[in-house]
Amino acid sequence: MRRAALLLALLTASSVSAQPRPGQTALLPYVTLQAPGYAVRAEVRPALVYPESGPNAGPYWYLSPAQVRVILDPPGPRWASAYPADMPPFFVTVTPVQNWLTLARGEGTKKLIAEQVDRLRSLGKATVDLRVMRDRWPGLPYLPLINAAQAVTGAARQMKTTHLQGVRYLAIYAQETSVEYPRRAVFYTFQGLTHDGQHVVSVRLPHAPASFPVEVSRRPLAPRAWLRYRDQARARLDAEHAKLAALDQLVQSIRIR
Repeated sequence: MRRAALLLALLTASSVSAQPRPGQTALLPYVTLQAPGYAVRAEVRPALVYPESGPNAGPYWYLSPAQVRVILDPPGPRWASAYPADMPPFFVTVTPVQNWLTLARGEGTKKLIAEQVDRLRSLGKATVDLRVMRDRWPGLPYLPLINAAQAVTGAARQMKTTHLQGVRYLAIYAQETSVEYPRRAVFYTFQGLTHDGQHVVSVRLPHAPASFPVEVSRRPLAPRAWLRYRDQARARLDAEHAKLAALDQLVQSIRIR
């Protein structure tokens, strides 16, 4: 049986009826981690895709491979999904690489996923100039696919733990890339692979830098002004390195077997 073990909890997801994707046969691993301060829910998720044509067609980011997913709820209301392939704001997912690469039917989506996996693989081969990777499309690696652009990133650092290797960074993803961003738009992520290269590990956690304002004007900036703002925002994120130790420790605690 495919299961996910987390701390002392063992939970399995209910079956979902919306567009199951056959062929996701890779065995899912056991996952353990330490997440103090979060309410933790672990689940095994089936593969889901939306039709790519017809009256019920869904956009490319409405898909989810068969995976182990750990939902991390900060204090307050528990997150609830709005649709079958919905993702919580904060999570750890462990997904067989095979399941990502065989998920999509459309060539465009397959290419997007393959690019992300290739970038993750490159991080395991050598020390990478993350500034160069950041500035080349599609930027630093991130899975799952989301309906937003990688607007600003910073505090990027390659990480190697007992079980994982990849990159952690702070990110702002947005559909508008000519405006300023509030601190709630920032999040911490780790993107990597297990040392055997068989599983993609994606982590998303909250981090709200005080150097970003709580509220901002939504007035678009002129192109040159926005580039200046982006560089300033990158510098603010880079200055957060020393404040990420607790988040890094959560990533370092992840064990996969």
